[in-house]
Amino acid sequence: MTRASGPDADDTVALVAHVVEHFHEGHRRDLPALGALARALPPSPATAALADHLDAFAQALEAHMFKEEMRLFPMMEQGGNTLIAQLIDDMAREHRQHDAEVDELHTLRAALPPEAAAAAAAFDAGLECLLDDLAAHVRTEEDRLFPRFQRHLPPNR
Repeated sequence: MTRASGPDADDTVALVAHVVEHFHEGHRRDLPALGALARALPPSPATAALADHLDAFAQALEAHMFKEEMRLFPMMEQGGNTLIAQLIDDMAREHRQHDAEVDELHTLRAALPPEAAAAAAAFDAGLECLLDDLAAHVRTEEDRLFPRFQRHLPPNR
């Protein structure tokens, strides 16, 4: 594989590696444990809905990260091309979809019955950590990584 040339090429490769190693691998590590905590809450329709939504969110996030790792990031490491604009737009659109899924997680968490809410301290801590990391993940991509390929993006983006 040919790597990008230019002054920020090595920095782009390092930033991509950081995103994968810190954020992607972190989400892959944290989501199953968080799902187990959700499933361990006192059973109710509300806790089942929360756990099911978290499972669906984990699957969507995994698919998103896979697309980045298999398509977008290798293209970035090679310096980008005209197709990269479409991929970046797709990933940014998925980031907005993740925002809606996070909102739904908050809604479902708030709807837990009192007996489940009292037992949810570990879940709440794990969810807060995951969501903080997810927000940092999106900021890193949208504020630091994607703009490196601005020359490939439409001017009105």
